[in-house]
Amino acid sequence: MTLPEFSKVRVEDYRDQNEIIRLTAEQVIKDFALFGIEVKFSGSITGAYDELFEQLDSILIDLLNSDYRKLLALLYHIDLSEKELNDRISSHQGGPSEIITEMVLERELKKVLIRKFYKT
Repeated sequence: MTLPEFSKVRVEDYRDQNEIIRLTAEQVIKDFALFGIEVKFSGSITGAYDELFEQLDSILIDLLNSDYRKLLALLYHIDLSEKELNDRISSHQGGPSEIITEMVLERELKKVLIRKFYKT
């Protein structure tokens, strides 16, 4: 397995890789649980991205509206780049929660790929 160029990692490229999807879902569940936030994953690979996206988007909307400090702590823990986040929010259409959700899933995928690359 070759390590992908991380600026070009896209979730869509891994939608058919069961192990990667499962590990990414586990990483999301683990990181959100550290902040007392429950994320569920049915285990179904078909529609996994949409399943996680809908949950995370709803969670992030709530945090944006009610607990901004917790949101910032969560994003820091997940290791999202504040600069990249601000750049993407200012240059994209759509709500900030959707952009943050997409970036969270991308970052969690990158963590899984890095771990898998260095494990082999």
